[in-house]
Amino acid sequence: MDVEFEECFREHYPRLVALGVAMSGSRELARDLAQETMVRAHRHWPEVRHYDVPWAWLRRVMTNLLIDQHRSRTAEGAAIVRLGARPEPAHPAPVSDDWAEMIALLPPRQRVVVTLHYAEDLSIEQIAEVMHIRTGTVKSALAKARERLATTWTRDTGADSTGGTR
Repeated sequence: MDVEFEECFREHYPRLVALGVAMSGSRELARDLAQETMVRAHRHWPEVRHYDVPWAWLRRVMTNLLIDQHRSRTAEGAAIVRLGARPEPAHPAPVSDDWAEMIALLPPRQRVVVTLHYAEDLSIEQIAEVMHIRTGTVKSALAKARERLATTWTRDTGADSTGGTR
């Protein structure tokens, strides 16, 4: 194995797992997706190694894998319903962390946008580039996610919209 790839793996695999947990709420899924991301990085290493910011490529692959995984689970759940069987829960069980529990309630696009914005500190433009969507779509998803999170926070904690308690 290429020494440079091993260094990349050691540096970025834990970050990918953390990003995956933040986006999905599931450590198991995050590890699987991080592993698949690194497999793809290894496969494309002759190209990826020359990127100015390999982390951006890894993050994009991880995000796309998560979105693809959600689409597959949604389609699978719909097929199970059509066949009359009981579907599995649509979302993996969240980790016991408050952040993961709160964002697990968001639709997938909002979950990814919120995670990239707050956990990865990406700008609206950077998120649009990672997700291959328009900046307006990112802004809309972020606004809807904030509104939903504020509602959840208020309901679950008894806090008012300013963060104080009622």
